[in-house]
Amino acid sequence: MKVMAVLMVLIGFAIGAGAVPEIVYSGSGSIQFWVGVFITPTAAFFVIAGVLVWLRGVRVRQVALLAALLMCSSTITATALGVMGAAPTFMGIIGSLVVVAWFWRSRNLAATS
Repeated sequence: MKVMAVLMVLIGFAIGAGAVPEIVYSGSGSIQFWVGVFITPTAAFFVIAGVLVWLRGVRVRQVALLAALLMCSSTITATALGVMGAAPTFMGIIGSLVVVAWFWRSRNLAATS
């Protein structure tokens, strides 16, 4: 669980660090600007969810799942628009899949306990 929390924080920081320059250096009329506007809060939410998983554990499963779904959908959208490359897309999707797998595993463990 702690490894997943660290993974969430690292992936969130990496994707957020790539999205902030899109806001700063792109004009407000470009697609890159708007992708940066939506990816940056999503990455921040992913980081916050990772910290919550570190601190609270299984009790914040729903928050982690919501953050994972938002991260996955935003990285797929940014890739479809041609703004995000392959490496950040794989990072966002793999990180999201790890969180979803943890969500299902922790739900099954809670049901059998």
